[in-house]
Amino acid sequence: MKKTYLFFVALLTCVLFFTSCKKDEFVVTFNSNGGKGAPLTQIFTQKIAQPLMANSFTNKGHNFTGWNTKPDGTGAPYKDEETVKVSEHMVLYAQWTPVTGTFTVTFNPNGANAGEMEPQIFEAGVAQALAPNAFYFENYGFAGWNTSPDGKGKSYENEQVLSITADLTLYAQWEIITNTYYIIFDANGGEGTMELQKFIEGIEQKLAANTFTPADSISIFTGWNTKSNGSGIPYEDTAEIKIYENMRLFAQWEEEL
Repeated sequence: MKKTYLFFVALLTCVLFFTSCKKDEFVVTFNSNGGKGAPLTQIFTQKIAQPLMANSFTNKGHNFTGWNTKPDGTGAPYKDEETVKVSEHMVLYAQWTPVTGTFTVTFNPNGANAGEMEPQIFEAGVAQALAPNAFYFENYGFAGWNTSPDGKGKSYENEQVLSITADLTLYAQWEIITNTYYIIFDANGGEGTMELQKFIEGIEQKLAANTFTPADSISIFTGWNTKSNGSGIPYEDTAEIKIYENMRLFAQWEEEL
C-alpha cells in the first residue's frame, strides 16, 4: 500500500513538473542593417506560427524590401510581417534598395491672397534649392516653409537646398507685419533731455515718466500735450496709450501757487 502511494506521488510530481515547463522559445532579432533604429527582438514558441513584427526601421533615400538571414541578402528571405515558425534563434537583417525616380514639392499659400507657384520637380536624392517664395499676404511677412499649416512640422527656409525621396507639400508661414512708431518728448521751455520712446502700432504701453525740470523755481510739471500751448490732446504722466503714428509730446508747465 505504501509503495503504491509513493508511486502515485512520484507520478503526480512528474506530471506537474512537465506540464509546468514552457515549450522551447526562440528569439528573432531584427537588425536595421544600415538603417536607423536600435535592434528589436521578438519571442517565438517552437512549432507555433506567428507573424513577424512590422518593420519600424528607416533608411533615408532607401525603400524597405523585406528581411534576410544575411546582411547582403544571400540568405533566407522573409517578407514584412510574414507568418513563420521558428525552431532556433535567428537574426533578420533589413533589406534596402535605393529610391529612384522623381518627386514633387507642392507649395501651399496657406492663406496668402496673391501669387502663384508651380510644383517643383526633384530627382530622388539629388540636392537642389527650393524655388523662391512668390506668394503675397497683405500685412504679413513671409517666414519660411513648414510641412504643417500651423508651423508645428518640419521647417524649411526660403530657397533652402535639400534632397527628397518622397512627394512633399510645404505650407507658407506668415508673420504679421507690425509698424514701429516713436514719441519725441519736448521740454517745451523746461530743462533736461529724454530719450525717444518706441511703440508698436496698436499696442498699449505706459509713457515714460517725465524727467524734465522747470527752468525756474516757480513752475511745476502738469502733464503732456500734443501742442506746445496745451491746446492739443492732453496726456497725464505715465499714461497708458496706443499710437498709430510718430508723435511729439510737449511738457506742460504751470506756475505753482
